[in-house]
Amino acid sequence: MNKEAQKWKKRSLAIKDLSLWDENARFPEEYFNKTESELIEYFLGKKEFKIEDLAKEIINEFDLPQLEKIVVLELNGKLIVLEGNRRLAVYKLLINPSLTNNYEVKKIFEELRKRIEIDNNFTLEANVTPIKEEGLRYVDRKHNRGNNEVSWGEPERRNFAIRRSYGKNRDVLRVELANAVKGLSLPDAIKETVLGKGFVTTFYRVADSAAARKKLGYDVSTEGRLLIKDQKTFNDLLKIMVSNVWSKKDFTGNPVDSRSLNKRDAIENYIKKLKQKDVQQVDKEITKCTKKDLFGEETIVSQSYGKSRQLSILRKHLITSSLYIQDRRINDIYDELKRKLEVDHTPNAVAVLFRVFLECSADYYIEKNKIPVKDDIRLAGKILKVADHLEEALAQGYLQECGISKPTISDLNKAKQKVKLKEIRKVATKDNNSVLSVTTFHDFVHDYKSSPIPSELKKYWDNLNGFFDALWRSFKVNKKKTK
Repeated sequence: MNKEAQKWKKRSLAIKDLSLWDENARFPEEYFNKTESELIEYFLGKKEFKIEDLAKEIINEFDLPQLEKIVVLELNGKLIVLEGNRRLAVYKLLINPSLTNNYEVKKIFEELRKRIEIDNNFTLEANVTPIKEEGLRYVDRKHNRGNNEVSWGEPERRNFAIRRSYGKNRDVLRVELANAVKGLSLPDAIKETVLGKGFVTTFYRVADSAAARKKLGYDVSTEGRLLIKDQKTFNDLLKIMVSNVWSKKDFTGNPVDSRSLNKRDAIENYIKKLKQKDVQQVDKEITKCTKKDLFGEETIVSQSYGKSRQLSILRKHLITSSLYIQDRRINDIYDELKRKLEVDHTPNAVAVLFRVFLECSADYYIEKNKIPVKDDIRLAGKILKVADHLEEALAQGYLQECGISKPTISDLNKAKQKVKLKEIRKVATKDNNSVLSVTTFHDFVHDYKSSPIPSELKKYWDNLNGFFDALWRSFKVNKKKTK
């Protein structure tokens, strides 16, 4: 028998033989060694665990084969469920509703039980291991890495409903509206944002209204295609609508969000005010929201957010900005992170290379600017040295832009506060509450238990984007000055 076969076995196990895991991360420490009933009561007492909802789903789909195996640790004659504790709690309650002292919940499970045939001999498919650390690898993959799955957004859910063949007219219409948005002459970041979480509900609420159909001049055929009377009118008004939803206000400053447009009268009033001639205002508003940093890098920012932020994590690659990098090797690393490695498919490779890119960038800056450092300096120390030097340069540039040719010490200190590289300093500071710290970068390389999450990696880059832009663009500026 090979080693892998010794580690794992596939078995069908009866509910009566399975035990809940009291060290499950869902339980607080005081629940270690608690009874099965006490653990189940804890599950039932937390609404966020949705035990009743899960029970109804299990009942409704009881005839389906088991999609996901539970993970079981076989230890000292006990079969402890490491992954699948919520499911196990539901099955145990369906078999014996008296496991709860809550009268209402007990009645619910008694009624649900009548719809299926189940007893203590009912079995669940399981991956069984005698090695706890092996089982925890599954738990880590499921809960820390989301099984490496990418959740669907609203457009994907609508597409699925249609392609499953029972898609309703509204599903068909909303897929077509999403496709129409994607075809508009707007920055991709705006279109992705409006069709994403936090915006898409407002967009569909407005665009899918009877008033919008009439104003934009469209309907949907039985084949699922938009029937548009005048394409230009439709595109222009839709573009205005998308722009308003993205900025969360119309051109007169009135709010355009889920709170302000939660009634039919409010939606009809908003639609009534849409004017095709205002489409020119969209481009003007986008220009107003396009900001340049000290080195000329452009970023589009909705004024309603209050501060700059990355508009989407739907991108494939880590790096979003265009950097001018003179060193060949560092530029190759940059190119791989920007164009070749897809974060969702290769998170470990991206995480390690991200760390390498950070340190190589710091080393290059220190060397080219002849910044004195000790031989044994670590990454955190390098980052702080670079931040100090770079903030000095940025402050001088800021003062020149302000027309201050002979700044006082007070002027310089104020300028440094304006250009302070806060996010990269958080990385270098050991005692901070931020997940993004130098320890995180070290763990990507040295800790086999650390599992980088694609969406988090993208957020890490978003936080440090300004630092890398400033660092590498400083060489571009210096190059221009030497000509």
